[in-house]
Amino acid sequence: MNLPALLAATTDFSKLNRLFIGAYGFEDRALGWPKLAKDHAIPLNSAIMFRYIHAKGKNRVNEVKDILSSLGCSQIGEIKYDVLSPMGIEDTIGEKLAAVLQDVEEIIVDITAMTKFLILVLLCGLAPYEKTLRIIYSEAEEYAPSESEYTKSRSEMGLIAKFPSRGSESILRARCLSSIRMQGQPVTMVAFTSFNEQLVRHMLGTLTPHRLIFLNGRPARADFKWRELATQEIHSKLIEQYSVDNPLDEEGRLTRTVSTLDYRETVQVLKNVYDVYGFHERLIIAATGGKMQTVGLYLHKMIHPDTHVEYPTPDSYYVTGMSKGIRMVHEVGFQNFSSSLRELRESNSLKSS
Repeated sequence: MNLPALLAATTDFSKLNRLFIGAYGFEDRALGWPKLAKDHAIPLNSAIMFRYIHAKGKNRVNEVKDILSSLGCSQIGEIKYDVLSPMGIEDTIGEKLAAVLQDVEEIIVDITAMTKFLILVLLCGLAPYEKTLRIIYSEAEEYAPSESEYTKSRSEMGLIAKFPSRGSESILRARCLSSIRMQGQPVTMVAFTSFNEQLVRHMLGTLTPHRLIFLNGRPARADFKWRELATQEIHSKLIEQYSVDNPLDEEGRLTRTVSTLDYRETVQVLKNVYDVYGFHERLIIAATGGKMQTVGLYLHKMIHPDTHVEYPTPDSYYVTGMSKGIRMVHEVGFQNFSSSLRELRESNSLKSS
């Protein structure tokens, strides 16, 4: 089965019993799809919104509620999500979805303001859904740090506070992301590069893998090309330490790179890693990438349930200026979500046999 492409979010909607699932955020792009929906009068019947406890900033709750209500949401349910201790969220999501999904004909999941752990657990909860599911992601115009901030930080590390996150607080796990297969066997750990190297180091301190494989992010925008080089540079000591498993090209760049937007590249590269190591080593993946890379990671987990996924949480965030503007609202659409996942598993099983 071919994975659906990442496209501009559609604005042509028929009248269906439609559920919107999102999270209240504080960035401009948290309102990306709601504003698009308002401009095109996209009909909604109900919504589930995650409200953060210990939010990173002043979330735009009332603005989102007003838009959803204007689109016809007769009911806006809320789920409280404790960023610092989201224990039990897997069960809470399962109970909430079981109560509302029976008559829903289409679901729109906006991951823009969701944590990566929340994205993974929510999509796991939606795996049995048999109708249309659209995954929405709003791309910002500008992200922190800027190139000048990063360049200056190389000599003034105090500016690290302006990066999206720093440090690592804890490692989150969920039943739906776990696997006990190959316990006792050598561990191959896979991680995405980011602007926070400590996320990976924290994972290394708890897992002590014998192999560490990095996937470096490649922005689609030419003016963000420097970010690909920067994230590799930030992890350069670990890349050198595990150089055998992280080959470089002629220009000294990691050969395993994946788009920060096209989730299909993440699925393909993780499949390549699995095909080499997954049959004789325990494969653990750290969810340290971007949000669309996290969607790719989720699909990999659905295709290969024996992969174990963990999420190291950062201990702090740069609260203001994390991103600015709304560049584009993207969408990935699955006509029958449950059947699509099943076809992916079956297709991979045939290729492996």
